Order: sequence, then C-alpha cells, then structure tokens
Amino acid sequence: FSNRNICIYLCLVVVLMPQAVFANSSWHWVSDYRPWDILPWVAAATIIIEVLAIWQIPKTKQLLKTAVTVVIANLVSFLLPYGILAAADVVHDTFQGALNAGPSYIVGVMFLILTLAAELPIVYDILKPHVEKSKVLLWTIVFSNAATTAMVAIVERIITEGSW
Repeated sequence: FSNRNICIYLCLVVVLMPQAVFANSSWHWVSDYRPWDILPWVAAATIIIEVLAIWQIPKTKQLLKTAVTVVIANLVSFLLPYGILAAADVVHDTFQGALNAGPSYIVGVMFLILTLAAELPIVYDILKPHVEKSKVLLWTIVFSNAATTAMVAIVERIITEGSW
C-alpha cells in the first residue's frame, strides 16, 4: 500500500459509510462536561502514547524529531475534524453551541478516518528515512491512532454522558 492508496481507501470508506438519523428527538447532556472540555487532556494522552509507540516500535532513534512530528500531525488531525464541525456549524448558531447541543459524541469511526487521512502522510513521510522497516512504521501509525482514538471515544462516553 502506498500513502496515496491508503488515503483513497479512507475517502471511499467515508463516502460509503451510512449515517444514522434521529427524527423527532433532541440531544441533551446528562453530565456537566462536554467533549470540548476533555479535549486538552485526551489530546495530551494521545500524543504521549503515539510518540512512545512510534519511537519504540519502528525504532526511529530520534525522540525529539518523532515528538515534534507527532505533535504537529496531531494538531492537524485534531483540527481537521473539529474544523469540519465548525464549518458545518456556520449554518447553525455557534461552534460551541454545536458541541454543547450534540449531535451526540464527536469521536468515532469518522473521526479516526479523518485523523488517519491527516496524520498518516505527515508522520510517515517525515519519519520514513529514520526507520529500517517502513511498513512497521506505517502500521504502528495506523494502530497507535486506532488505539488512541478508541481510548478517546471511551473516555468521551464515560465522562461526557448524554442521551437522545
């Protein structure tokens, strides 16, 4: 698989993925916290886990370069899904209003796909020259992002409870 093919496959999955619709109902938050409230904490945990995984598993041998690359890629990958939500919110009230009102949780499969589409090419292209096995780097990026996205989704659902 090349980076281009992976991005094409991810885009196809996004297009073909069914979206749920809830008619005649409204979302309300049960907890005092919203997904936006926990973002700094889960972002920090995500970055630490990904840096350690990418530094140790494919052995980049450059902790600082790995850390800076992962931080930049995560900024891009976190901003992309939230940017899409913000752009969609132009039709509605405010970005914060959209996060407080729903629709439901932010982190899920679509978030993972957008994260991989943004982060994978950045981290892979920058760190590929510093590893012996580029496929190990590629799969470490994919699996560490999948694991941290699942972690964030679980934390989001535990801490920021809501219902229809």
